[in-house]
Amino acid sequence: MQMEKVALSKLSKEERRSFFQSKYDYYHSFNVRMIVVSCLAYLSFFATDCGIFGRFSYETLLSRVIILLPFVLYLVLDRKVKDYRIMVPCTYLMIHMIIWCTDWATYLLPDRQHAISGMIIMNLIFMCAGFAAPFAYSVIAHALLIADIAVANIFIQYENLSMMYMFNIPCVVAVCAMHLMMQGVYLEQFLDKNKLERLVVHDQLTEVHNRNILKGISETGTGKLTIFPNLDVCMMLIDIDYFKKVNDTYGHEAGDKVLIALAGIIKSSLRITDYVIRWGGEEFLVIIPGCTQAQAMQIGEKIREKVESADNGICKTTVSIGVALYQGGDYHETIKNADDAMYKAKEAGRNQVVLFG
Repeated sequence: MQMEKVALSKLSKEERRSFFQSKYDYYHSFNVRMIVVSCLAYLSFFATDCGIFGRFSYETLLSRVIILLPFVLYLVLDRKVKDYRIMVPCTYLMIHMIIWCTDWATYLLPDRQHAISGMIIMNLIFMCAGFAAPFAYSVIAHALLIADIAVANIFIQYENLSMMYMFNIPCVVAVCAMHLMMQGVYLEQFLDKNKLERLVVHDQLTEVHNRNILKGISETGTGKLTIFPNLDVCMMLIDIDYFKKVNDTYGHEAGDKVLIALAGIIKSSLRITDYVIRWGGEEFLVIIPGCTQAQAMQIGEKIREKVESADNGICKTTVSIGVALYQGGDYHETIKNADDAMYKAKEAGRNQVVLFG
């Protein structure tokens, strides 16, 4: 677990992006509700304005209600965009807009002694926003609060400017430190979650997918593949010839090494978008989207040749491969067709690639 606490810097760019997106997705609902509550609370301070003036505060009405415009735009954008790289900056922009509007209203008020009290609320909002944000984003956005104070002072002329800084700078440091610790905690959860998910859909021996992966790419009940719309999809079943003889002659540990070597050859022959699934003891199912039957036969032949010429450290092996085109409906039917083609390859002498049909 100690390694996981410092693992963020060791993750690849794509892995870090996946982590930050996962963090944003997890706290998304809380994040949006926080903005809703913050905007409603800001609007409610119009009642305070009226109390300070002792009448209806016409002077601050526009500075209060104008927040509704970016607020509505934020909600519309939130329904359409889920990328944290866009929505986290938009969230912080909304918070700073509340600050700017507050400064505007404060400038119009005859009594400005409650400015520090308002900053307590703003620091609390920044703290809440950091749950869904990458640490770097929260540091930059929260540090800009100090710049907001400096700019606002040009117009407002705070009587207690030094106290504003003395109060807010420690708050910024404390909140950012808390965000850093929280990010580390969520990273541990993220890594543990990924490990569990990998165990659920991966074969521990060969490190390719297991059958559970099909639940995520097919429609429950119908068996229809759902993630390859408008693409030709080919499937192939690959079976090691005379694998029982390998186990009987060299032992099951040796047989495992043969399986691992075959899985490596199959993966190296395919794209990252293709699926390799350990289907049975020595059988592997391959799903290739965006692939014609002719292309699938070429890929199958490439795998067959690689296996035949490879040194797996145990013994020479060959494979029989059946290829079938998925034409919609239940994917099990296509697997059956590939299985029939594979057995035709075995009946024809093994070490062959056969197309169904």
